[in-house]
Formats: sequence, C-alpha cells, structure tokens
Amino acid sequence: MPDSHRRKLEEVDGRSIKVRFSPSVKSALADLDAAVHFSEHFSSDISPILHQWATGKTPTVHEVLTALPLIAEETFQHIRKTGDERAEGAWRGLCNQMNENGYNIVKSALRHK
Repeated sequence: MPDSHRRKLEEVDGRSIKVRFSPSVKSALADLDAAVHFSEHFSSDISPILHQWATGKTPTVHEVLTALPLIAEETFQHIRKTGDERAEGAWRGLCNQMNENGYNIVKSALRHK
C-alpha cells in the first residue's frame, strides 16, 4: 500500500477557521449594510449577520460559505423590488474588494480523521 494511503487524512474544520476581512472589504460590507438596512425586502434574519461582519466580527469559513449566498440573495431581492442603485453599487463594490483585497484565512485547529 502506498504511503499516501497509510497516512491519516487531515480534515480542516470550517467552524474553527476564521476569515479576516480586509479593511476595504469591511468598508464595502458597511456600504451594503447601510444601503439595505431599513429595507422591508431584506431578511431580518440575515441583516444582523451583514451588520456584524461590517462592524468587525470575524466569521468562520462555515459562516461565510453559509451566509454569503444568503446575503447575495437578499441583496438581489431588495434591488429587484426597489431598483435601489445604491445597493447595487454597494454589492459590486463588495465583489470587487473581495476579489482585489479580500481576506485572510486564519487556521485555528485541525481535526484528524
């Protein structure tokens, strides 16, 4: 049996790895948060998550992978129903900043299988 099959597999736990957003991403999150803050078309369950990220909470990889698509969905719903160009621009700004300046991944713990 090859050595690769004998070694224990390492599994990265997405709930123990943090995502540190850059200052420019936090600023873009704050712009989006401000644009949709009072919207009746943006989920009251998702809004606090966006606000926490915009104000500096460091989410886990699991939280980002779970919540970011929901934030996108709620943002698009808000834009479709209101035509809010500010929110649309804020979303584009967030996408650009994530791509350009993004984030750092901070490994906290590993689990072994």
